Amino acid sequence: MAPSTIRQIHAVLSSVLAAAVRCGWIDINPATTARKPRQPAPKPNPPSPVNAARIVEAAAGVSEDWGMFVWLVFVTGMRRGEAVALRWSDVDLKARTVRISRNWVEAPGGGREKDTKTHQERTIALDKATIKLLKQHRKRYERDMEQFEAPVVEDAFLFSYSPTRDTPYNPSGVTHKYSAMCASIGIDSHLHALRHYSATELLSAGVDLRTVAGRLGHGGGGATTLRVYTASVGEADRRAAEILGSRMKRSL
Repeated sequence: MAPSTIRQIHAVLSSVLAAAVRCGWIDINPATTARKPRQPAPKPNPPSPVNAARIVEAAAGVSEDWGMFVWLVFVTGMRRGEAVALRWSDVDLKARTVRISRNWVEAPGGGREKDTKTHQERTIALDKATIKLLKQHRKRYERDMEQFEAPVVEDAFLFSYSPTRDTPYNPSGVTHKYSAMCASIGIDSHLHALRHYSATELLSAGVDLRTVAGRLGHGGGGATTLRVYTASVGEADRRAAEILGSRMKRSL
C-alpha cells in the first residue's frame, strides 16, 4: 500500500482503539506504538502566471460557465468540492464576498452535500474583476430561467449542466475536463494546482500567512499552509526583509 493509505488506516484504527481504552475494554492503545511510514514532503506544482493566463483563456473558449468556474477557483483557491457546491445564496455581489460552507462529494446513487473538509465556514473577499464576471454569470442564469419559464431561486447552483441549476457539476467530471483541456494546449496541470497557484501567488506577494490560510480554509492557524508552501513563505520572508532594510537609513 502507499504510505498515505497506511497512515489513513492507522488513524482509523488508532481512533477506534482509543475509544476502547476509554470504555475500559482494553488497557492500552497498541496503535500508539506502531511505526507509521513518514509523510512525504508536499510538492505543490502550480502553473506559472503565463500558463495560468493560457488556462483561463482556454476555459473561456470552452464555454462561459466553464470559464467562470476555472477563474473562480484560480482567484479563491477553494477546493474542488467547495466550488462545485456553491449556490447563489453564498455570493454577495454588493459586499463582494463568497461564503464557503459546504462541500459536494460523490456518493452511490448521486452526490450529496457535506461540511467543508475542516468543518468550518469561511467568507472570503472577491476582487472587482471577479464580481464583474459573476454579475455576467448571474445574468446568464436569469436569462436561462426566463427562457425555460422557471423561477430564479437563490439556492440554485452556480455551476450546473441542468437547465434549472438544481444539480451541480460532477466533481470527477470537472477534474477530468480540466486535465483534458490543459493537455489540449500543451500544459501538464491538474485541478488542485489552481489552489496551489492561489496560495503561492499570495504568499510570494507578501500576504501574511494567517490571511492566506483563512482564504484556503486551512486549520491550525496556518500550520498546514506553512508545511505545504514553505518555499513560498520563504520567498515572502525575503521580500519582507528587503522592505525593512530599504527603509532603514544608515551610512555603511
